[in-house]
Amino acid sequence: MELRLNSQSPIKINTSGVRNVDPKSEEYQKQLRKVSEEFAAWYIYEVFKKMYNTVPKGGLIQESFGERWFREMLLQQYALKSAKTDLKDLADMIYKGLGGKIHSENVHSAKSLNNRTEAIKLLNSLVSQNQESGE
Repeated sequence: MELRLNSQSPIKINTSGVRNVDPKSEEYQKQLRKVSEEFAAWYIYEVFKKMYNTVPKGGLIQESFGERWFREMLLQQYALKSAKTDLKDLADMIYKGLGGKIHSENVHSAKSLNNRTEAIKLLNSLVSQNQESGE
């Protein structure tokens, strides 16, 4: 398979290692669950980052590169942990939306689903407000 970008030389993509995967297989479901958690963590990280940026800075001591780097890493770890524990429902919703199999013990009530939907709407509004303000 070849791909051309703006009349440049072709980029060759090796598809020989690609195999047909059964979406019902256990390995596929594990990988889908992992990807769903990672995507949820990325989303939560963006929310955490926007929330941190709203905190007023004193300006007495200038922030160093190391502090920024450490804070970014810390927020990423908080997001990963949240996606696997407290905000697991978000990862479950993504997993289900991608076609993942939900086991009977993971099925939630309609009230719980409404609460999760409201939480997602709130998170989306926070992210969109920060994007509109240019942050």
